Formats: sequence, C-alpha cells, structure tokens
Amino acid sequence: MNRRQLLQSLAALPLTCMGQELLAENPIILPAPTLGDPAKGCQEGWTIAVIPDTQNYAKFGKNQQHFESMTDWLVEHLEAWNIKLVMHEGDFVEQNNIAEGGGQGWGDQNSTQQWKSAQQALHKLYGKVPTVFATGNHDYGIRNAETRESQFPAYFPVTANPLVSDGKGGGILIECAPNALGEKTLENAAYEMNAPDGRKLLIIALEWGPRKAVVEWALQLCQQEKYRKHFGILLTHDFIIPGDKRDGQDGNRKRSGNPHTYRTGKAGDTHDGEDLWQQLVARTPQIKLVLNGHEMGAHVGRRSDKNLTGNQVHQMLFNAQGFGGGSDEKGNGGDGWLRLLTFSADGKSLAVRTFSPLKLDAGVSPWWDHPQWNFTLALA
Repeated sequence: MNRRQLLQSLAALPLTCMGQELLAENPIILPAPTLGDPAKGCQEGWTIAVIPDTQNYAKFGKNQQHFESMTDWLVEHLEAWNIKLVMHEGDFVEQNNIAEGGGQGWGDQNSTQQWKSAQQALHKLYGKVPTVFATGNHDYGIRNAETRESQFPAYFPVTANPLVSDGKGGGILIECAPNALGEKTLENAAYEMNAPDGRKLLIIALEWGPRKAVVEWALQLCQQEKYRKHFGILLTHDFIIPGDKRDGQDGNRKRSGNPHTYRTGKAGDTHDGEDLWQQLVARTPQIKLVLNGHEMGAHVGRRSDKNLTGNQVHQMLFNAQGFGGGSDEKGNGGDGWLRLLTFSADGKSLAVRTFSPLKLDAGVSPWWDHPQWNFTLALA
C-alpha cells in the first residue's frame, strides 16, 4: 500500500478507530477531530494558541477591530480550551519606522500607530496567559529589514506581561540573549513552563534571521543538563516554506523571502530554516516542535524529520496574511485565522486546528478543515 492509499483508507475510518498505534507509525497523517461549536473547547488536554503575521491588521486603522477580536476570543476561551500559552510568529507591523502611512497597499498607519495597534491588541492577554514572541523582517529597519534596529523592545519590553517576567523573578522567562545592539530583549529569549501533562517545556524564541551569536547561545542553553529532558519548542519567523521544505534546504539562498537576500543577511551573519536545522535543531535532542510564519503562497507547510539523536521533530509553517484581501486596503488583515495546538492529556499526540473568530462572527464555518490546516501529530 502506498502513502496515498494509506491516507485514503485512514480517512475512511471513524475517528474512534484511530489509535496511538497508527499515530506512532505515521507522524502526520490523521485529521484532528472536528469539534463543532468552538465555545465548547477542547474537552480534554491543553492548548497553545498561535497568532500568525499581523502586519495587515496593524497597518490599516480599520483592521484594528479584527486584530482585537482575535485576542478577545482567546481571552474569553482560555478556560474552555485550557490555553496555557500564546505565541506570535513575528511581523507585528508592516513597517518598523516610517513617519507617515505608506499609501495604497502599504497601509494608512505610520509606524507608531502600527506598533501601538499590536501593543493594544496583545496587551489584552497580559496577566491572563503567558505570551512568547518572535520578530519578523518587517519589524526591523525602515520598511523591511534594511537594518537590525527595531521598535519591538519599546512596545514589548521584558516585563510587559507579568506572567512572562514580573521583574522580581516570577514568570516563565529564563533568560534573554543580546540583540544586535547589545540589549537583552525578548527578541531572543528562552522560557520554561510546566505542562499540564507533567512535562517541562523549554521554549526558545529567536529574532528575524538569527545571527550566529544568537544560535550559539540557544545551542549552549539546550546543552545544559537541566534542560536536556524538556520538551523543546522553537519559535522563529522563517523556517518551513510552502512545499514542505525548510527555507534553503534546496540550496537556493536567493529565493525571495530567504533571510540571506535581505540587507540584514547579505553579509552572511544570518540563518534561514536549513541553517537553523543544521546548526541548532538537529543537534538538540529536546527540540520536538518548530513553528514559523513569514511565507505566503499556500501559507502553510509541514514536515517531520529525525534529528541526530533519532528524535522526531515536527516543523510547521502557518501564516494567513494573504487572506481576507491580503495587503489591499479593502482587506480585513488575514481573515482572523488562529492556530490551536491541543496536546492530548497523555502527551502522546497534538491536534492542530485552524480557527477564525471573524468567520464565526460572519455566520460561516470558523474551521479550516483542509488536511494542511487540520491534522494530528504523534509525539514521543
């Protein structure tokens, strides 16, 4: 039986027949069970909510309501979905440092307004659930990573969310690595938290096109004995591309969107997805999950590979910025899509679902049920 035939036969099975034995043999083949009413939550297990690139919400004043509806929904359903962590994949804004709105296709908000938009929407989560952020290319330079200067630290300081760091030793933050200006910010940060299933999580968030010093910091952190048995998650802006390959895996470092093509990477001090795999992920036994945004086209991609110690690593691209009108001034910012990663109570599987509160408010199905947007992963 070939893979296609196997998928077809599994799709015909009732969900109750899809046991852990099948998951263990086939790390990415099963649909996540459809839940119907999102207000009922996940029923069991616990959830990480993922927010994809939000620049198209921030750059148009009219889209602020959509940005906030996403974080409002998360706050209102923290208990139902047992949401223990919220992650943002980067590109908070369209332009990091412009004095006036860029005009048609570039938004009508200047950079101060865009950063305040992101801050206002995400602030709703503070004190209610820990948050972890990666930074994207549009969060640097003037418009698009011309330099490594960013206003991110000013609007998202280390102690903004007390559940991350209260400045007194409380919160999930372990440590920060210096950014390109030598400041310790959340651009490069490591977090530790206890999962409801009893495991300890180690979460590492990295800057856009991480520099060599940053990758070395992350590697040394993962090599510490006290973190070796943690379940590791890497959050970074660029890793998987549509087509289910790592960025740069085919040797093409000139592809549009690859960090090596930006001014912040042309001198060589940067890492794309394949660089990160070779220099960090494959060498760290505890990293089991990698999440990224950035890429458009299909907006999604996924793959699973074994690292050098034989552990399975799931890697996922999730973005939505091109939907709902995309960058056009008539667009809604991205249709409000969120990703809900629900870990089973026994920690052996991860149900990946894609949900939109904007679709729910419009009276249409809020779930994206395509296999690239709704699936289950086996976890070691």
